[in-house]
Amino acid sequence: MLKDDYMARDTDVLAKTIVRLVLGKEETDYTPTGLEADAKADGLWFALDQHIKAGDFNAAEDLLYEQAEEDDLRYLSIAVDFYMHLNSCTDQELQAGGFSREEVGDGLRDMARRFGVDLTL
Repeated sequence: MLKDDYMARDTDVLAKTIVRLVLGKEETDYTPTGLEADAKADGLWFALDQHIKAGDFNAAEDLLYEQAEEDDLRYLSIAVDFYMHLNSCTDQELQAGGFSREEVGDGLRDMARRFGVDLTL
């Protein structure tokens, strides 16, 4: 329990650090714009949202890895939003969705590294 709480806080701090230092914003949420130029990114966000609502976290993560374009920071913003949604789930919800608390933090770190962001000490 204590370890899970620590991992959740660690993931939260990591996500907030990424959005402040890399994305230059305060909120970890991705907000779809509805603009034609953002249609692909927005579509990924909506697809991830549907998987999250269905409790299919592994399929959502697979989709994120398949479609994220590492030269476009909108996808890093989507990844942070995705992992923060998972981080807000209870341990039971994560387990039901085929995920662990540790995988949430590891996934965020791995996705950040894909965008050239490595915040490990």
